[in-house]
Amino acid sequence: MQEMQRNKLILAINAIISVVIIYFILQFIGVDKFLNEISKVDLVLLGISILFLLFMYVLMSLRIKILLEEQGVKATWIEVIRSHFVGMLAADFTPARSGYFATAGMLHYKYNVPSEKAFVSVMGPTVFDFALKVLAGSTAIVYLLWQFLKPEDKPILVFASFAMITMIIIMVLILFSKKFLGLFSFAKTIPLANKVYDLFERMQQNSHAVIKRTPELLGILSLTWSAKAISWYFAAKSVGITIDAGMPEVLFYFLFQPLITMIEFAPLPSFAGTGFSEGFAAVVLGLFGIPVAKGITFALLTRFKTIAVNLIAVPDAINMLLKGGSKK
Repeated sequence: MQEMQRNKLILAINAIISVVIIYFILQFIGVDKFLNEISKVDLVLLGISILFLLFMYVLMSLRIKILLEEQGVKATWIEVIRSHFVGMLAADFTPARSGYFATAGMLHYKYNVPSEKAFVSVMGPTVFDFALKVLAGSTAIVYLLWQFLKPEDKPILVFASFAMITMIIIMVLILFSKKFLGLFSFAKTIPLANKVYDLFERMQQNSHAVIKRTPELLGILSLTWSAKAISWYFAAKSVGITIDAGMPEVLFYFLFQPLITMIEFAPLPSFAGTGFSEGFAAVVLGLFGIPVAKGITFALLTRFKTIAVNLIAVPDAINMLLKGGSKK
């Protein structure tokens, strides 16, 4: 009970911080300028951006389904996609987007998928996602440092890269290394922690599914990366952004999107890096001559269009919380 109250308090604090940061950002650029930019958004291009976002969701659901089937679990497309939407909604409102693992909770509580198999199907692809973000984001960092940034601009980028690399290493070790997991065997004697430890042990028993289907997962990863980059490209076009980065414009977003997402996944005191990632996006776009108001509008638009799409999962999320609570 105390842990639950503590988590609620942390979420409340993060919510307040997120709102305050957004408020100050809008005050800084001018609410009138922001509203003026919003009023000029091309809804057709924004719609295309949303279509590519949904295509990415289908691909992300496909890899979950592949891993579930590899573990002998039969789940329908509808079950997997609905679970994925719940995870994406939770990710929008949790620090470091950690709420995405609610996807596994939905599979378990609503569709009776064994918890360890559900977590393997979600965590396995997520490891590859993190690795790609670090690789592409680091490439973007090198490019920006080479082209624009001063030494004092580097720390937040380095911190985000280090945080994501650390998360990747921990997730890989939890998923595949019995020795690493054994370091925490003392958790077997601690109430609640013993259940988490048992879950990780059972996950390792099914981790072979990830190794066996790695080629397919990497192929799908290349498509999800492309879909997200193209989605951002059309979102930028919808607010009138044109980038001259010395490469085909759409390719810029293959590096820019992972770079900004690194901030969202960093353990910052806000919902999925709210405010921090928008500010950083505006700084990066400003290096290419994009006005701050337009850069902020683009960054907020990409966040809130995603949240708007994910809101379809609200009923399922509420039902999962109620069902999950009744099983405790």
